[in-house]
Amino acid sequence: MVERIKTGLSEILRAAPVAEADYTAKGYHLFAEVAASDLQGVARFFDAQGFYLAMIACVDYKEYLELVYIFANHAELCKVKIALKVDPAKPVAPTLSQIFDCACWYEREIREFYGVLFEGHPNLTYLFLHEGIDHYPLRKAQVPVSAADKRAMAALPVADGEDSFSINLGPQHPSTHGVLRVVLKMDGEYIEDAQPVLGYLHRMHEKMAENRGYVQFYANTGRMDYLGAMAFNLGYVTAVERLCGIAVPERANLIRVICTELNRLQSHLMWLGAYLADLGALTPFLYVFDDREQIHDILEPVTGSRLTYAYFRFGGLYNDVDDQFAAKTRAFVSRLRSRFAMYEKLVTGNVIFLNRTRGIGVITKERARKVGVSGPVLRAAGIPMDLRKMEPCAAYGAASFAVPVGTRGDVLDSYVVRVKEMENALKIIEQALAAMGEGPVMAEKVPKKLKPPKGDIYHCVETPRGELGVYIVSDETDTPYRMKWRVPSFSNLMIFPELAKGCLLADAVAILGSLDLVIPEIDR
Repeated sequence: MVERIKTGLSEILRAAPVAEADYTAKGYHLFAEVAASDLQGVARFFDAQGFYLAMIACVDYKEYLELVYIFANHAELCKVKIALKVDPAKPVAPTLSQIFDCACWYEREIREFYGVLFEGHPNLTYLFLHEGIDHYPLRKAQVPVSAADKRAMAALPVADGEDSFSINLGPQHPSTHGVLRVVLKMDGEYIEDAQPVLGYLHRMHEKMAENRGYVQFYANTGRMDYLGAMAFNLGYVTAVERLCGIAVPERANLIRVICTELNRLQSHLMWLGAYLADLGALTPFLYVFDDREQIHDILEPVTGSRLTYAYFRFGGLYNDVDDQFAAKTRAFVSRLRSRFAMYEKLVTGNVIFLNRTRGIGVITKERARKVGVSGPVLRAAGIPMDLRKMEPCAAYGAASFAVPVGTRGDVLDSYVVRVKEMENALKIIEQALAAMGEGPVMAEKVPKKLKPPKGDIYHCVETPRGELGVYIVSDETDTPYRMKWRVPSFSNLMIFPELAKGCLLADAVAILGSLDLVIPEIDR
């Protein structure tokens, strides 16, 4: 596929070369720098080839702003980086929102943090920031916010018909699972429009990364997705290891897999209990917390934490595990496997649950690709893409498991997929435990203060919620020049307004819960 895409791109970009990149070091196979006049044509080419837009990032190189577009494919490993340079004094670029729906939110984010105007964009109102912001936060110099952008900060949707009215779902509502606000335009019990309002938990992790050493940023990863902290920790350390060429011992990689899958299990269990509570079933919530406590009891002695883990280190682990860890893990695998029959009886065979979830929130394969959803939401739509198989890191390449997919693409399928993923996690843990032998858990001679070589990398891992992408630009100093996080909850939330339109309010709660959102991850 890489050769075919290179040939096709070269035909479009006759004046610009399409270069091959070292995928191991860069995380993408091809690279091209394009002119603004060519960008939409390139995007249409990738759309016609069945690619999805994984991420848009912006990097302020002072002399120019660089927009970075990562295109990827669900069926086969092929990633392409497209770069567009814009004038920092008057940054303007064509929008891709009419080609890839997910570009709408990515471009809005860049607009508020860098001031880039995307021509043709239907709605450049702010997603995260508030009226008190005077400068674009991620510009290297203090560039004042334009008057037009200040007006865009406060713009919110309002009802505009005699029979319509607006209500707020959140920001303090149990079903939003965090401080998320959704402005709903209602016609009686039916939703005419739903607009998420973000930023209530914004901490500027990406700005923090520019002011901290690589080692100092360890703790930030667990503060984004607090339910899937291990996967975020894994994504960060493996991205930096690829950038620096650090090899990790086999035992450390196997332990990374075990801990990440245990964390995936507790995240899916938390989703299951909270989701059913949203729908009115409280009993399963008590059972899943019983199981989650077992996982915390396994991970706490080796990580020192029960939630916001920062256990992985560049080159390996903070410390080794012992025989007791392995014994407890095997006992838990056996315990949870025996509990699935109980969950099957309580949930899967419950006629009320089936009636609340079957046939609502349907996502087709094409809409999943256009919007860029990932993880269980993508697989529920029928696309068998799992980064643990597509782009395995750590010891995932040796794991044997089948990728579960849905047949209807509805909310019920998202439940079924997550249950099957819990069964897969148990299999992966057992395989890693069986393969784990003696050996070191840290690479030798890893510098305490890392200064990666000049360049960039885009690295992906599969979190409990989907595709996490870490884009790092290094200028050979001990702090990242730019670090962009492509988080799955942000991407998955994009499709909610479309799914909620025309639904009953009660069904919208079921749809929102099926996305398994972690709001601090969105508000990173």
